[in-house]
Amino acid sequence: MIPSLPLLLLSLLLSPPQEAPPAGKQPAAADEKTETPAISPAISLLGKAHPAMVLTDTSGKFFDLATLSDKVVVLEWTQPDCRFTRRLYTQHRIIPMIRRWGKQDVKWISINSTFYSHPEKIKPWHEKYPIQHPYLLDQKGTVAEAFGVKNCPTYLVLDRGKIVYHGAIDDDVWGRNLDRKLYLDDAIRQAVEGLEVENPLTRAYGMEIRTRRLEDIRRVALDKARAEVQVPKQPKSPESAGGGR
Repeated sequence: MIPSLPLLLLSLLLSPPQEAPPAGKQPAAADEKTETPAISPAISLLGKAHPAMVLTDTSGKFFDLATLSDKVVVLEWTQPDCRFTRRLYTQHRIIPMIRRWGKQDVKWISINSTFYSHPEKIKPWHEKYPIQHPYLLDQKGTVAEAFGVKNCPTYLVLDRGKIVYHGAIDDDVWGRNLDRKLYLDDAIRQAVEGLEVENPLTRAYGMEIRTRRLEDIRRVALDKARAEVQVPKQPKSPESAGGGR
């Protein structure tokens, strides 16, 4: 019996990614011992208490997520230079949602986990959009990694301290469909109503977040590549060394 398409997609989504074996190396035989792939925090944290999160906002004020343990909270990983984020705000998808759910005491927190995040870089964004909620800077990227967030934008819904949703705002990657599946909106509504979130994990789409750790890895790889392709200097001939005749 062939599984239905929704069940098949869910199975693929929840299956941890498998890395291809290195070139020249064959996959381990069935009777060989292999390491169990690590489960992403995006999956392992669902339904559990969120990791600790204490960050500073763009004004330098400390914010502790634990102070909202009795609320429904939306965590929005965002950055002004992400074209997916810009598109969502330009299409007036975010601010109206914040205001609408804010009337039911849902708290909204924006987080920028890029290594180059800085209050001065965020200032034009604040001037363009009426952002009243906390905008936090995770310059080391440790919070994004702890929550299993890799792409921007990614949204998490917390219900009284527990993570009940992780993923995309909808299924409309390019913002061209009017008939969208509103994953985030549905998750917030179900949390507010005290219901179990029906679709707790979706695949987030957008730009890869350039965390401090990933940037360090890139730079090491780039320096190594440059060293490997560097052409060694040719020794000078005796004639050229002596200036010729």
